[in-house]
Amino acid sequence: MAPQMYELRFKGAASETLAAGFEGYEVTSQGDVTTVRALIPDQAALQGVLSQVHAFGLDLLEVRMVSAR
Repeated sequence: MAPQMYELRFKGAASETLAAGFEGYEVTSQGDVTTVRALIPDQAALQGVLSQVHAFGLDLLEVRMVSAR
């Protein structure tokens, strides 16, 4: 499986500490929604990112593949 670009959106604005937890990914906040955009190599890595979201106690709103590579 080729790496895929994903966007994960969750409720709340990203603090510097939270953004540091997603180091290497593009993290943006707009209002009370934060988007993490990441090139994820496989499904196992995607599960790892989702585990990070859960570990931070974030309210996940959406996960979507935005492009194929």
